[in-house]
Amino acid sequence: MVKRFLLGIDDSQYTFEALENLAGLFLKTDAHFHLFLAVTESHLPAPPPTSSEATDWQEVQKRRAQQILDKGVSSLLQIGYKRSRISTETRLQSVNAAQDILNAGKSEEIIAIVLARKQQSGVKRLLPDTTTANIYQYADVQPVWAIGNLPLKPPHVLAAVDESDYADRIATHLAETLGPLPDVRITFLNVMPAKPPSYWDDGHILDKEERGERKGVVKKWQWTYEEIMGGIFAKARGVLTKSGVPEERISTKMQTRRSGPARDILAEVSRGGYNIVALGRRGSGDSQIDPGSRASKIIRSARGCTIMLVN
Repeated sequence: MVKRFLLGIDDSQYTFEALENLAGLFLKTDAHFHLFLAVTESHLPAPPPTSSEATDWQEVQKRRAQQILDKGVSSLLQIGYKRSRISTETRLQSVNAAQDILNAGKSEEIIAIVLARKQQSGVKRLLPDTTTANIYQYADVQPVWAIGNLPLKPPHVLAAVDESDYADRIATHLAETLGPLPDVRITFLNVMPAKPPSYWDDGHILDKEERGERKGVVKKWQWTYEEIMGGIFAKARGVLTKSGVPEERISTKMQTRRSGPARDILAEVSRGGYNIVALGRRGSGDSQIDPGSRASKIIRSARGCTIMLVN
């Protein structure tokens, strides 16, 4: 089955750099790129003052949109991507670009929605552009990729997983998209709580006897947790090897929480030299992509990396 990616584009330089980065990764595959441009009125020059010029104004819109799409197609062709594997679509006078991209991405043929990460610095880094933020927030069907400026070849993936069913979904998505690539490396990371969530607040200071009892309970919980994660890791490994990823290119890591889930994951990103971070849109403790969620913190701070958000 041909992999079809929906690429939400605009006229920014980030878009064309992301196109070339992604195309380089899939150049020798049969992956199909569908370039989708939603043109909101706020991104175009002011319309003419008289209704008699409305037809001409619509033509201006179409020409401008076509220029952006043509530039995107041209950038792909220049690095050797086949024209037969590229299609384009325009939505003029878009009221909500994010919603139009999400609706287009709901096609069963689309394997992921792809955007460019617009790298910011300072305070701006905490405020992603509205379209990207809304797609992160409301993409409840297809996975979303945000392409960073680090080269995607060779793909070195850190998949952050917990005991929820997102581990299986992430493994399946990685197998479908990156599994056939010959040089892919994938590491599954789990950050284990230091003790069961039910014991995060004891309500009082434990005495010596209670501390001894608690230590035994926590140790037993850790053994159970590690056993559960071992099964999850084994299942994920099986999914990937079945797709063609060699056993030696798959690794797993478990560590006890140190600074917090997001910070511990980001620390591993820095240590391991990953260029892709895969995570679930909702983990066992996150309901959605809000400013304080684990996923939101990683999206903001994993500089240069491509983010895969699996739904």
